[in-house]
Amino acid sequence: MNILTGLFFLHMIKTIHLKEIADTSLTLRSTITLDCSYSGKETAMQIHWSKVNGSSEEKIFTMHQSYGKYISQKYMSRLSFVAENSASNVSITLKETSEADIGIYVCYLVLFPTGTMKKVIAVQADDFGPIVPSSHQNFKENSNITLNFLYTSLGDVKKVIIQRFTNGKIDLVASCEHSRYGRNHLSYGFDFINRSFVNCSDIQNVTVKIHQASITDEGLYQCHFWSDEKNQTISISVHSGTTKGVASLGTLTLLCGASSLVIVVLFTIAALCLVRKQKNKRIQEKQVDVNATYSQPNINTEDMEHTYANFVPNLSFSRSWT
Repeated sequence: MNILTGLFFLHMIKTIHLKEIADTSLTLRSTITLDCSYSGKETAMQIHWSKVNGSSEEKIFTMHQSYGKYISQKYMSRLSFVAENSASNVSITLKETSEADIGIYVCYLVLFPTGTMKKVIAVQADDFGPIVPSSHQNFKENSNITLNFLYTSLGDVKKVIIQRFTNGKIDLVASCEHSRYGRNHLSYGFDFINRSFVNCSDIQNVTVKIHQASITDEGLYQCHFWSDEKNQTISISVHSGTTKGVASLGTLTLLCGASSLVIVVLFTIAALCLVRKQKNKRIQEKQVDVNATYSQPNINTEDMEHTYANFVPNLSFSRSWT
């Protein structure tokens, strides 16, 4: 095991500073999922999970292409894999958590030919609290999401951080920092490296574009501006067209179907009324024919009771239809 660990650390491990911006932040729950996945187009040479303890890192899980897997005895009974048979999804779940599980976790990936990658996940005790969005925006699945954040306060912006809030989790989209040499240093969050584009050439007017968005991209996107005078935060609530703000396709289909049904029922009732009207008219004509005067033989009717055939119109039928 020492050989395996030694080979891995020679490749890549560096000390994680607690001040480093986390790619994902979670609120501690009885069960927490630490997400870590890659595109799957690369070959995973080695995968390693660790927890930062001060200046050192505690080993949790290691998988090497040649040497196999290793799970720390401390986590053996509490750790499970989200996708056991997936080569590109190395997310893990920890159950029966306690305050001892609060801290920084790191997922290291050695991928060929990409190289070394890492994802930093922070687990904290407190919830993030309610956030009121500044505006709302909807998008269609498989289309692009474009968000614009404009700094309107006084002062020169020195740093910008864009994050996404979803269900007790914060994901880093990107961060942009203005250097003293006049250039802006841009870096992306782990989950947004290959599918987003951020333009912070004007650090006071930042544009974020997410390509081929899906329902998993819903959430509250927040942009924090740090300036030398006054900081500002802008929040945009983003939802797909099948949820809030826009009627879903199923809802539209239901409404159209209901409208069509009403029209069909109205036409059916009108047709039935017309048929009944024509039928009633024919019955009236037959009754008139029965009471028509015919040539009768000369019969003495002085002692016979007079008989009348009276015709009573059908007044129960409405002759008008609205």
